[in-house]
Amino acid sequence: MVESLTTRWLLALGIATLCFGIFLFVLRIPVRTIGIFFVLGIPLILLWLYADDKSKQQRQQNEKTISNSAREHIQYQQQPCICSICKHEHAEVCLNQKCACCIIMKGDKIIGHSINPMQ
Repeated sequence: MVESLTTRWLLALGIATLCFGIFLFVLRIPVRTIGIFFVLGIPLILLWLYADDKSKQQRQQNEKTISNSAREHIQYQQQPCICSICKHEHAEVCLNQKCACCIIMKGDKIIGHSINPMQ
């Protein structure tokens, strides 16, 4: 799965900073200087882990919302239509033809089918 650009950059910067700190350790640079790079690199890695986890949770929540919407749409299609104006037998026909008498819309999106004969 393709990660977002932000999370890739956070990971790359964190790893590069830690690698540079290790490179300085190999060259026997003073510990204070090395410590600065570790203090910068470790939070970048932790921030990447946090951002990646949040994006996965958001993706899963979006998938649940889409599946719930599809499930509701299937339920509407299986309802009988008792509208005295259009006289269709199933709500599926009403939803496909966008009958103004018995479907519920919000803007351009169909959000339901009314089985109320008194509408």
